[in-house]
Amino acid sequence: MIAIHVRENSFSRRWSDYCLTKSIKFINVNIYDSGIISYLKENKVNILLAHLSQDDFRTKLISGAILISIENAGIKVFPSHNTFWHFDDKISQKYIFESLNIPHAPMHVFYDKGEASEWLSAAVFPLVFKLRGGAGSSNVFLLKSPKEADFYLNKMFAKGFKPVRPVFSDFKNKMRRHSHKKDWFGTFKRFPDTIQNILKGNTTIPREKGYFLVQDFLPGNAFDTRVTIIGDKAFAFRRFNRPDDFKASGSGSIDYTPEEIDKRAIILSFESAQKIGSQSMAFDIIFDQENKPVILEMSYAYVADAVYNAGGYWDKSIVFHNKPTWPEEAIIENIL
Repeated sequence: MIAIHVRENSFSRRWSDYCLTKSIKFINVNIYDSGIISYLKENKVNILLAHLSQDDFRTKLISGAILISIENAGIKVFPSHNTFWHFDDKISQKYIFESLNIPHAPMHVFYDKGEASEWLSAAVFPLVFKLRGGAGSSNVFLLKSPKEADFYLNKMFAKGFKPVRPVFSDFKNKMRRHSHKKDWFGTFKRFPDTIQNILKGNTTIPREKGYFLVQDFLPGNAFDTRVTIIGDKAFAFRRFNRPDDFKASGSGSIDYTPEEIDKRAIILSFESAQKIGSQSMAFDIIFDQENKPVILEMSYAYVADAVYNAGGYWDKSIVFHNKPTWPEEAIIENIL
């Protein structure tokens, strides 16, 4: 018996369709129900599938504890603990990359303002300042000088930042992206829910402060390579930087040409997913000054359409299969 956590605009719809097509027994659930553990046991569920959102304040507040508790009940969970515990948390990702010797753009984190200030006095600029959470580069800023670094340092050890950015932040890029995608109807339809989630998040989750996180800036990258690993399949495409910006995430400018993908990025992603023990993971990859692939960050949650539009996948022998595949189906087949 499979249980599917239902959420609008998530993987849950295709998971349900897959089960119906394959005559697999399933029930719809809400993992935030108080009696979820008992309900899963009563219905003899042995697999739970959940695609959680960065925009839902409950994801940061409690979802990790719920998912690992369900795992402890003997139920196979997607996302598993190894897949999820570092979700939307760049500080956690820094530590896991270092502990597993995964090539990544160097990250530096400080929990003392004086130590951070002393380190910055000898740092080489520019640096990339990041909050620990946030999608689409919404909480990423380029620090070009010590003066700019001091501004963010002082703010992080004083008032800090709201955990959820205002709806009109990064407005210019959002306008350009939605115009390119021609999805204005859906955007306006979701607008009330978006506002509500921002308000809930900013009144429920503590402000981002008490730490200072920066990443080395690696110049010369006009795009990043997004590689999504699901089991023995790798889906890849290139995302070009925004106009007059160093960030590719959230740009909406995507090239799906398989021949343009650097195979080293695929190899690094397969190796990293195996070390992490993840069921599914999207890695954002650029190249360092020695032209070697390094990971910027990773996420188990991503846009399904972009993965499908890659037009196929690479296997572990780095052979491309021209077979468009929905990631939701690849995930459930891998779990089964």
